[in-house]
Amino acid sequence: MGKFTKPGLVLGGYILACLVASGGVYVYQRLTQDAAQASAGMAAFSDLILFLGVFGILILFPTGLALYFLWRRYLAH
Repeated sequence: MGKFTKPGLVLGGYILACLVASGGVYVYQRLTQDAAQASAGMAAFSDLILFLGVFGILILFPTGLALYFLWRRYLAH
């Protein structure tokens, strides 16, 4: 692998996780738009919790990949 391939894979994984989590929040907002009118603050908090949950699960893969790359580079020699 090239010099910038490994960091690019990890960074790309984080960006993809952010985009997927944002898309999930967007879909959730569109589906619950009428109910959110009455209590906007609680709806915003639920959107935050949804984003953090989806993002937190999705970043497990790029984080594990980064740790694997670091382990192979520094501890395997």
